[in-house]
Amino acid sequence: MVVLPVVAVVVVRSSVATLVAPPASAFVAPPPPSPAPVPAEDRTPEVRGRILDADGNAVAGAAVRLVSPRPPYDVHADASTDREGAFSFPRVTENAVRVVAAHDPEGVVSSAELLPYPGKTTEVVLVLSPAGTVRGIVVDRESRPVPGAAVSVEGVPWIARRATSDDAGGFAVAAVPSEATAVVVVARGYRTARVPLQRDDATVETFLHVTLVEASPVPGLVVDDEGTPVAARIVACEGEPSEARVESGDDGAFELPPSAIGCSAVAERDDAAPSDAASVVEGSPLRLRLKPGGTIEGNVVDGRGAGIASFQIAIETFTSAHARSFGKGGARSFEDGRGSFRWEKLPPGTYVLAASAAGRPPVRSDPIEVRAGAATRGTRIVLASGGVVRGHVYDDHHEPLAGVELHFDLVSSVLDSSAAATTDGNGAYLLEGAPAGPFTLRAQKSGFRTHFVSALRVAPGGTLEQDVTLSPADGRGGLELGGIGASIVPSPEGIKFGGVFPGDPADRAGLRGGDRILRVDGESTDSMSVADAIQRLRGEAGTSVGISVLHAGDTEPVDVVVVRGSIVH
Repeated sequence: MVVLPVVAVVVVRSSVATLVAPPASAFVAPPPPSPAPVPAEDRTPEVRGRILDADGNAVAGAAVRLVSPRPPYDVHADASTDREGAFSFPRVTENAVRVVAAHDPEGVVSSAELLPYPGKTTEVVLVLSPAGTVRGIVVDRESRPVPGAAVSVEGVPWIARRATSDDAGGFAVAAVPSEATAVVVVARGYRTARVPLQRDDATVETFLHVTLVEASPVPGLVVDDEGTPVAARIVACEGEPSEARVESGDDGAFELPPSAIGCSAVAERDDAAPSDAASVVEGSPLRLRLKPGGTIEGNVVDGRGAGIASFQIAIETFTSAHARSFGKGGARSFEDGRGSFRWEKLPPGTYVLAASAAGRPPVRSDPIEVRAGAATRGTRIVLASGGVVRGHVYDDHHEPLAGVELHFDLVSSVLDSSAAATTDGNGAYLLEGAPAGPFTLRAQKSGFRTHFVSALRVAPGGTLEQDVTLSPADGRGGLELGGIGASIVPSPEGIKFGGVFPGDPADRAGLRGGDRILRVDGESTDSMSVADAIQRLRGEAGTSVGISVLHAGDTEPVDVVVVRGSIVH
């Protein structure tokens, strides 16, 4: 390291005015006074200078810092050199400082202690010189390499010197200044290791063999917003290979595995807002405090705006900052002459509610934003009168079938329709409370396959004529419907195919289990429930449906057109 002498430059200028009286005979009027000079900005006490390389060339873009002259080397100001290698720290308030600089690959440099004085400018010229490299290997107690360990240098806060161990556990930290006191190694699941640096010559390469010891689990406690211990879910390292999910007991106590050290952890509960994220630190117990949940207030009314006195509400979908869930929470019953409801203790996020009442099909609300500790008011859900579906049910010889039970299938992911009908001796039925659609009519009778008639629509208060033919159970399957031959499942990322049945239309179209469904017939699934997606994928055999999916591991969606078939299972 080369440190050039510190040069304090103080320039004091003084001027003396000489007055000469003009001869009386030559008296002339004095010229108008000149404008007073604008004083230069006072930047003192100032520390400024230049950074050069070993050949004396200016180094542009060098990181320069003003630090305390002695440990812990607090950083007071940052600067960067210009094209001439120059830097400046104006109006320095500290009594004693040092200037340190670094630039790869030229090296590092540190000045001697500087004493800035009021009214003076201190100038320094510093020459970068190569510093030593610290190499090493990180292993566990069984001498197995530890990849991904974070290696950093202590004692030189003005310069970041870091590395990550490779698959063989090796690392290299270049240009480590002589003031560095230790190398710190952090790896998930292990205790932090600090290895002192003892070097007679800072430019010599140093090799370290670092052995990490497995860390102990990290204990913690979850409390509610009033400080009372509660049971909750704890998620650490979310979305990472070391992700950990545990649950606290009724006493709020939990324990995270050592692999969570170095991650952030959050506590969650269905009736509260999540806690703030907290760092999982070795040997430091966690305390996660849940925040108060939000509230939804609103009314359920009929088509004329009158309150419905008795109704049910459930959460059809819920989207938080982290993920989306479906069918969250059980249905709640409300009795109020004005149709009013209040649902408290909800985690923040976007909700879609489903409401139903006797004789009326379930209806979903518009998206509702809920904030922690706040009430969202004014939600209005209109339960209009449903349509009517009527017709006859026959066997495969077109003979009327009596005693066939008919229902609406999957009108909601969380609420069932109470509508039901049974065919009379002539096979006739009348089923009230039909949703607008698309919806599915389910017909079932012992000795016959359960038959699903899908893609039906009817206007509120309108009537749809629909006959149904049932096939006798022949051992090949207990149900039949028009569809693509795939199951649908919810996931935090959205709606996915749970499985694709071999030989059915979805399989022949190249769809696979785990595919995320992005759009159905051009409509985004972001606003769909699981029931919505199923109703849109079902349909009469021979009709087609366009589906946009994202295969697992892919980044670009794939668009396919699937011709529905007659599915028997």
